[in-house]
Amino acid sequence: MKAIIVYSGKGGVGKTTTTANIARLLAQKGHKVFIIDADINTPSMNTEFDSEHPQKNIWVHSSGNMFDKFIYLEKSMVRQYLEQAKKKLQQINPDFVLIDTPPSVTNVHIELLSRVKVSYVLFVTQPTKLSSQDVMRTMDFFHERCGKVKCGIVENMCYDTDERLYPIKLVAQIPMQDKMNTDSLLTNAEAEFQKIVDEIIVSESVVLEEYSTKNGYDESFDITDMYRAGSRRHYVAHELKYDNGTEKTLNLPAPKFLSVRTWDKVRKYINDYDEMGFHYDARVQNCDTVRVGRTVNHFNGDENAYFMVINSPNTEIHLITGEIGICSLLTGQKGHFELPRVSYQTSKGNVVLFPDEIMPVDMELLQQQINEGYIMLSDGRYLPPKETVLQCYNAFGTRVGLFDNWEKIYDEWLK
Repeated sequence: MKAIIVYSGKGGVGKTTTTANIARLLAQKGHKVFIIDADINTPSMNTEFDSEHPQKNIWVHSSGNMFDKFIYLEKSMVRQYLEQAKKKLQQINPDFVLIDTPPSVTNVHIELLSRVKVSYVLFVTQPTKLSSQDVMRTMDFFHERCGKVKCGIVENMCYDTDERLYPIKLVAQIPMQDKMNTDSLLTNAEAEFQKIVDEIIVSESVVLEEYSTKNGYDESFDITDMYRAGSRRHYVAHELKYDNGTEKTLNLPAPKFLSVRTWDKVRKYINDYDEMGFHYDARVQNCDTVRVGRTVNHFNGDENAYFMVINSPNTEIHLITGEIGICSLLTGQKGHFELPRVSYQTSKGNVVLFPDEIMPVDMELLQQQINEGYIMLSDGRYLPPKETVLQCYNAFGTRVGLFDNWEKIYDEWLK
């Protein structure tokens, strides 16, 4: 497999059109081509190919084909989008992966290069001084991230055939089309596109790299025992055994959440040990290892992640059950034996939510909900359609945090 990044320092130079025509020419020659539209929040590959498998030998992964309307994806969802692309790539096993990237250098490029070892970087530019400077300005970034990868330049919308000097190879010059009509561009400039294909075909084959992150807690040990200790039993001893064989005792004033892996043990101790005088805690009862684990693990090392509110709390800032928003993980919080929780972001401030009040939202679910009518608010949250909330209110009401005034709250958020 060969992975080619198609990049431009500025927008509007014909990067997407160039990528699409390279794919078409490769496909005509019998090569399997997978295109990743990495310009995630302003996609345009869907204007060239209107489905995931538009023609023989071409597959397309584009947010423009996934979502019916404009959507802005935060970093955690960008990661999921790229991970989804990687899974498709592994299933298809193409000969070539063409990655149409956003203009200028963004966090998308950094995320991409943490996953894919690149065969070739193709800079698309125009025969102007400004476009040339953009290439020079960003070339060092790719050399730093990709190592000694081969690079080449394609001049697009050329009005002449003069050879301009670049520090890397000028591969092809695509002529300006009459009235900017690109429908027959591949036919009109096939010889130039063939030069590009000839260049990338001899580039180095690569292997897709795995991507791993750490969660917010140390998951490398078990709790073998817990007991009340001290001369007057003033603390709880936690006997820990690590995966590498190390053992140690952790003495704490009271039991607390240490990790997803050990929560079953701690939770059972809290619920069973009456002598310590623990009061019944409904949160501990509701937040079992499954719920806590899916909350913590959904961040997968990211600072933020999307969640759906499944039980809106009665707080000063009122949320709508079913809404989706961006959260950050909170650890070491006071109360409820330091259960992990999330900080849910709204334009009026943040709301702290527990694992039994939220559900993780992945790329597939977000796509489904948006296409079914979820409304994007200015603060990046998504409200369910009012009729959906009404159905939920009629079926569950206060059991999921929907009170009689929910419609007023809903309308206020829309304003």
